[in-house]
Amino acid sequence: MSKVKKSEYIQITRTLVRKLYDETCFGKGSLYLDNLKKGIPNEYVDKVEIVLNALVKQEICGRKKKEHGWKYYLNIKRMDKIKEIIKEKGQNSIIPILLIL
Repeated sequence: MSKVKKSEYIQITRTLVRKLYDETCFGKGSLYLDNLKKGIPNEYVDKVEIVLNALVKQEICGRKKKEHGWKYYLNIKRMDKIKEIIKEKGQNSIIPILLIL
């Protein structure tokens, strides 16, 4: 797998969290990895899984094994961080700070 730059990580994280939030994926509702990759530019598609695994380690997202692969959802206990990520715009970002924790 390829290395993810900090700027790419921030963009992909925002996109994925917004997509999961818009689909109301909180535990019971969840999306397969293939559906999360839809709509993301081709140069970032191979980095989506790396970013999702990092979000799972930070406990912002969760994943569960299903019949056709992994399904991802947002952790409702981390709603404060999720809303911060969704509202962010521009260069100032909380995402790199979350990586340190």
